[in-house]
Amino acid sequence: MSLLALAPAPAPAAEPVAADQQAGVSVFVTDLATHTYLSRRPTVDWHRGQAPSGPTITVDTQRRYQEITGFGASFTDSSAWLVGTRLDSKQREAVMRDLFSRQGIGLSFLRQPMGASDFAVNGNYSYDDMPAGQTDPTLTHFSVDHDRSYIIPVLKQARRLNPQLTVMASPWSPPGWMKTSDSMIGGTLKPDAYQPLADYFAKFIEAYAAEGVPIRYITPQNEPLYVPDGYPGMSLSATQQNDLIKNGSCQVK
Repeated sequence: MSLLALAPAPAPAAEPVAADQQAGVSVFVTDLATHTYLSRRPTVDWHRGQAPSGPTITVDTQRRYQEITGFGASFTDSSAWLVGTRLDSKQREAVMRDLFSRQGIGLSFLRQPMGASDFAVNGNYSYDDMPAGQTDPTLTHFSVDHDRSYIIPVLKQARRLNPQLTVMASPWSPPGWMKTSDSMIGGTLKPDAYQPLADYFAKFIEAYAAEGVPIRYITPQNEPLYVPDGYPGMSLSATQQNDLIKNGSCQVK
């Protein structure tokens, strides 16, 4: 893999930018065919003028678009379990440094599942599971204890390595008792579950903040128009999402 970054400007052919304007472009390569993972390559310098042949990035300094909050990934239950419980402290420190620090690739955004996703170690779970047929509309049994063993610790370590880390939370499914399927698999939100789900979001944000992991953004539902039959998911139409956002009153303390 090769990468050359260029900034076009009226100038003679490929003239290097003044030293005080150079920042350089860090290059990392992952190539599964050669078992190369996050391998650092020589820094690429910016140049002005005509681009040589080969892959280029053209930067128009006169045009601006929306800001990018960050680039990142997700600590699903299974990936957090792997990093948090199957690596020793030196291995974990090395992996986390490579992922989140400026000495590594500096991931700055995490999209975190609220409860089980399609990558869960020991089956489906939410933060307020109830026996079949039972409900908990006041969320008396709400708890993020499941996440305290390995998910929250790796998130806190990521924040220490990159204090600018942004976390967005998304549920693959709310608790089964809130849904027409009475399960985290399939179904849609029951008419009387809009307020409990809004409260569920509030409690989750409060609980994570108390653990030292502030949530900056949330989404109502992961893949709301796709309902998988083998892992958590829920149909939630645009109208339903609008109703939840507009009418599901909640207050984060």
